[in-house]
Amino acid sequence: MLTLMQKLNRSRIVDIVGILIVIFMAYSSGYLFNNLTNIEMFAHDNWAKYVPFGIISVVSSSLSIISTRLTSRLNKFGNVVGTINTLISGTIDFMLGNSGAILTYPLSFLINAASVGGWMHYGDKRVNRVIDFKKLFFVMVLGVIALSFGLNYLAFQSTSPLFWLSSTVFALSLIPNVMNIFKIEDQWLFWIVYNVVQLAKALTQGNFANVGKYLYYIANSSVAYPVWRAKRQNNKL
Repeated sequence: MLTLMQKLNRSRIVDIVGILIVIFMAYSSGYLFNNLTNIEMFAHDNWAKYVPFGIISVVSSSLSIISTRLTSRLNKFGNVVGTINTLISGTIDFMLGNSGAILTYPLSFLINAASVGGWMHYGDKRVNRVIDFKKLFFVMVLGVIALSFGLNYLAFQSTSPLFWLSSTVFALSLIPNVMNIFKIEDQWLFWIVYNVVQLAKALTQGNFANVGKYLYYIANSSVAYPVWRAKRQNNKL
């Protein structure tokens, strides 16, 4: 079973499948060829029709998949791609109505950038467990929850349903992102939880374009976790 997981983790075909899922979902939902005039704030700007917002979004989602797949292979360049894509995805999220993005995504950018340095510190072979950072992990969880709700409250200036949803989802994403700085294998378990929540959100909203993407991420995290665990155990032999 582990050998199969390792093959799936290394497979370039699986990478391509993920990107094709994004393209197919964007095309089948009619989103792929959207331009900025489909966004309310730019609806009356003549120049906006020349900006291929749908294609830019697809490129951002594809970069996210590439980043995740590289990281699951313990390839440090996954963090570099993820850091760059944070700027793109944050801009897209803000345009789609998440006013909290202007405060939350800079934090995500800094955390992703810190992962680049963290992986350089631990080297290519070392993988850690959450129990190696017990006290730090407890403080980290409390800190990211407080940051998530605090930053979103500053942005939304209210406790609307969107505020609670955005704050909770952002906190769930921050925890494994911070764990990634320390190359903690348990981050993949948290990513499963995060993507299950996002999947449930997509199903509830009827946003079937996102259903396939989050199913893909859940499958990838389920493969990455045992591979990382095996890597850590083998390095201790």
